[in-house]
Amino acid sequence: MAFQQDRQMYDVDLTCGKCGAHISQLPFQPTDPDRKVYCADCNREFRNSRRDNNSRFGNRPQRQMYDVDVDCAGCGTKITRLPFMPKAGGKPIFCIDCLKKQRA
Repeated sequence: MAFQQDRQMYDVDLTCGKCGAHISQLPFQPTDPDRKVYCADCNREFRNSRRDNNSRFGNRPQRQMYDVDVDCAGCGTKITRLPFMPKAGGKPIFCIDCLKKQRA
């Protein structure tokens, strides 16, 4: 995530909870003195390792997708792929837009 140059920085006198490096500025004001804070290099390393796993949930495997030919119960749009195999006579199937509208 790239931040704008004018982002407010807070002067602090802390130590990185992972590598022990001195931290003199943070993009937030720490409120809990017992909570660990990490330097920019350790944060970057953590983000890159998660990105390398191709999932924001770590090593979770890629979800299997099923090729289907159903119509959305809300708008009638053709649905060709789902993360589950629908059962005949089961619950109505909605496209992502109709599903979001129903959940709102």
